Amino acid sequence: MNRDHVELLQWLVPGLPDVPMSSTYWIERAQLSLATSTQCRDVYPVIDHTRGSGVWMYDLEGNEYLDMTSGVAVRALGFRPDGIAEFERRLDDVIEELPGQDFDNIPHILLAERLAATAPGDFDKQVFFTTSGARAVETAIKAAIDQTGRQRFVAFRPAFHGRTGYALALTASKAVQREGFPQSLAVIRAPYAYPYRCPVGEDPEACTEYSLNTLRDAILDEGTDIAGIVVESLGGEGGIIVPPVSFLRGLREIADEYGAVLIADEVQAGLGRTGHWWAIQHAEVAPDMICTAKALGGGYPLGATIARSPMFERSSRHSETFSAEPRQALLSLFILRTIEERNLIENAGRVGAVMIERLRQELAGCDQVGEVRGRGFMLGVEFVEDRESKRHAGELRDRIVRNCVFSQRLWVLGAGRSTIRLLPALITDEEQAMEAVTRFVRAVDQETVALRAKRQVIAAAP
Repeated sequence: MNRDHVELLQWLVPGLPDVPMSSTYWIERAQLSLATSTQCRDVYPVIDHTRGSGVWMYDLEGNEYLDMTSGVAVRALGFRPDGIAEFERRLDDVIEELPGQDFDNIPHILLAERLAATAPGDFDKQVFFTTSGARAVETAIKAAIDQTGRQRFVAFRPAFHGRTGYALALTASKAVQREGFPQSLAVIRAPYAYPYRCPVGEDPEACTEYSLNTLRDAILDEGTDIAGIVVESLGGEGGIIVPPVSFLRGLREIADEYGAVLIADEVQAGLGRTGHWWAIQHAEVAPDMICTAKALGGGYPLGATIARSPMFERSSRHSETFSAEPRQALLSLFILRTIEERNLIENAGRVGAVMIERLRQELAGCDQVGEVRGRGFMLGVEFVEDRESKRHAGELRDRIVRNCVFSQRLWVLGAGRSTIRLLPALITDEEQAMEAVTRFVRAVDQETVALRAKRQVIAAAP
């Protein structure tokens, strides 16, 4: 962090001493002032907020990291994408805020039209803008209730749809997210099609049949008056789970059978990450609604629900103060145009496939790697105690994450009970992707060798 920025901070916060370039110092301050959330302060150092370019980021001590998280799938174009500074300077005369739910403006109309054009389905569509993925899901739930006059929903296990209200009621991926909080929605829960851990075996079609049949039985037992089926087109927080395309097609059939709305949660998987605009397009399915956020804002809070028209039966059924403000709408249009002009969707599909293949090759001999899976730039490696038992190896996963960050200077994230996820920015090229794989495999090798040595010592003890 340069001296000018230190002086800026001191001007903003009178009495602030010279800013120590120490993660430890600032983590101690953070622990006192910030409410506990999802931070892993024993894993991730404090990032220098004035540096970073493309897929490279830096901590306060000046260490460089290869970022394979893109801000949990937010920074689709990486840090400081080409042309963004010049583009933002062109927005100097754009006013900061207009409540889009009350007053129309050209940028948010154009963004709505552009988003609707990316979504599958040969029917008219409308868009509702919000400020996060959870709020986009909340919007879809309210719209489905409004359209159908029903209040019962289908969701899956594992699944993540957000930590608030209706979205929390749909979520089932970590108990800590739900424990003690009242649930505000009637939810029929069914197993997500998770071939690696399916009770009937790993065959994708058998897994699909098991999941859909279980769902049909649950609907008959709990209520056929369902308003909607809410599903992640590719499971994210629950462990980067790639469902068989037949599973998503089967959900479309069940939704049609019961007159329910099919809602695709693509907050993490959407906007090109899997090699299509939307992950559900791999199954050639057109959902009635798509929920998106993260990459849509390009680093700023923006979400959207794209839905079959009309989205609400009458006015004033739902609203929000902040939503696709003019500056933000223009920035999002810039992101969408850049994704298209630079063929970043094709890049994600192609380079992501190379990453998955090399990870499978390099980790084939490791008995603690249960499965390598993913689509495009949404990859997961699930760790187990051994391949025969498939018991989750959460502690091993956590040690590998720490090794990646501290030793390999590779930024990765956990997901599910024992999976590590890699969510590269869409701009990631093959050389950067292969460097990430090299660092990741090195971390896995080091931690699994250490684990085997520990087991041998334990086994030899009297």
